[in-house]
Amino acid sequence: MNVIPAPIDRVVAALESAGCDPRQRGDRWEARCPAHDDHTPSLSIATGNDGRALVTCQAGCRTEDVVAALKLKMADLFVERQTDDRPKITSTYPYVDESGTTLFEVVRFVPKDFRQRTPDGHGGWTWKLNGVRRVPYRLPELRAAALTATPVFVTEGEKDADSIVRVGQVATCSPGGAGKWRPEYAEHFAGISEVVIVADRDAPGYRHAREVARSLAPVVGTVRLCEPAQGKDVTDHLVAGLPLDELIVLTEPGACDPAASVADPPIEGEPGDRKLRLTSASRITPRPVRWLWEARIALGTLCLLAGREGIGKSSVAYAKAAQITRGLLQGVYFGQPRAVIVAATEDSWEHTIVPRLMAAGADLDLIYRVDVTIVDGPDTQITLPSDLRRLEDVVAEVGAALILLDPIMSRLHASLDTHKDAEVRIALEPLVALADRSGAAVLGVIHVNKSGGGDALNMVMGSRAFGAVARSVLFAMASPEDENIKLLGQPKNNLGRSDLPTLTYQITGAHVADTDEGPIWTARVDWIGETALSIADALIASGEDSDTRTATKDAVAWLGDYLKSVGGCAASVAVKENGAHVGHSLRTLQRARSTLKIATESSGFPRQTYWRLPSVGVTDEV
Repeated sequence: MNVIPAPIDRVVAALESAGCDPRQRGDRWEARCPAHDDHTPSLSIATGNDGRALVTCQAGCRTEDVVAALKLKMADLFVERQTDDRPKITSTYPYVDESGTTLFEVVRFVPKDFRQRTPDGHGGWTWKLNGVRRVPYRLPELRAAALTATPVFVTEGEKDADSIVRVGQVATCSPGGAGKWRPEYAEHFAGISEVVIVADRDAPGYRHAREVARSLAPVVGTVRLCEPAQGKDVTDHLVAGLPLDELIVLTEPGACDPAASVADPPIEGEPGDRKLRLTSASRITPRPVRWLWEARIALGTLCLLAGREGIGKSSVAYAKAAQITRGLLQGVYFGQPRAVIVAATEDSWEHTIVPRLMAAGADLDLIYRVDVTIVDGPDTQITLPSDLRRLEDVVAEVGAALILLDPIMSRLHASLDTHKDAEVRIALEPLVALADRSGAAVLGVIHVNKSGGGDALNMVMGSRAFGAVARSVLFAMASPEDENIKLLGQPKNNLGRSDLPTLTYQITGAHVADTDEGPIWTARVDWIGETALSIADALIASGEDSDTRTATKDAVAWLGDYLKSVGGCAASVAVKENGAHVGHSLRTLQRARSTLKIATESSGFPRQTYWRLPSVGVTDEV
């Protein structure tokens, strides 16, 4: 019999053949991406709920390009069908009576299907349940729980119940799945002290969970209605490494207790079945914005630091982190040293990060690297949203003012597509809620695309949700006038000023220590001052490549000379016609206009548009 490899095994084998050094990290793999010049493992490979291989390049490469670079086909990412298409039994779930005698079985097939059968008394099976007594799954364990005051979990199906049993809890379900609950099943729960109903995350799952809750509320002590924090069902939740106590409660505690009203459930059929609650604005206490970095990064919010590779954005992040640990960053903690928590994957702590912090003068005792330790497994990095509750605990433990994620894309769970808004929000919105509760700021370092014109937010790599969820965005780039000078501007600042000056800095070399292995040199940020040039204008002036930058510089020189020769002001039509005559395109002239801060105004009748140098006015007589 030929064994067909799982999709993830095919991808890992191809990565090994390509010399991409794949390494297993818990339930996923990391490797260098074959689709770009990757010196750090930016490729993540995981297994989806349907068995497919989920391939995500945190640097932004398309899955199609990664697959092509591995000499695979997109079909190789999916589970191959066996040549024999007949349904095959994959699991059987026996339903037994109080004494353990089998009443019937639920049988699971591939392709996915379920059928029920009952013993025929001759060692075989009858594929029907006519006249057979129906009971909940794992009935003996259910009844034993009533005698020991053990909580019982109720799931939609047998697979999920077995997943919970494997982690040491009691679990049951009803045969047939969603919508097949019978009122007589409730009698078997008499005397149970607590029931936790785990809904599948879809409309039928929520309806089924509510139906079970209404049926059990009169006969048990407490009923809680929950849903998984990760994935569609509780099995996905557990596979993601989350404990059962991190299930998300769908209703307020006690909402399904016998004493509570269960006759009026949440709105029927709505995903999540959440109740609406109105709060008068007069009951909400307004709060001032508190700035970690005055006017630029607000506490309790997410800020992005975007820029191309090699621009020094990570060095800038660590320079600010160093100031926080010394109480030197202008903001609410000026004069009050605070801790910083760092999750970084692209740079070595020993060779890069610690030396950079030393060059920036950080108090290294207040900088904390955060990792995840798995019991009986390898250490790994924090994953969003799986590790948010644990992250919130350590933020409170050390009183951190900043959580630095470098880069932020690498922290999203491998099953989330960083190019899809809805999936990015699954990770970022709970992260923002954590920031708000803890009062810490979150700074996410993120790469940018090569194009985007003058709109820095459009250049942020991945889904637009990154820029939308962040309350502020810092953008680092080279100066269009001198590539040795770097600019740090703020194209987005929802809570503060929109006219902040752009900061300038240089990346220089710094000798930070001598060791037995030799001297340690690293990069250091030297702040220069401010410039009136905005990031939008700098992007336009920079153009897309060196040829464009040269054309822009030529157009700047021509446009300034032309306007001076005509008194500092000319009709837009005349500027464009004369510019085209000497070979300047309209787009290049627009970049030159932005660089020179040339104003445009309309006047006269019929109205005409004029370009004027900043110090020259426009009159109707022009």
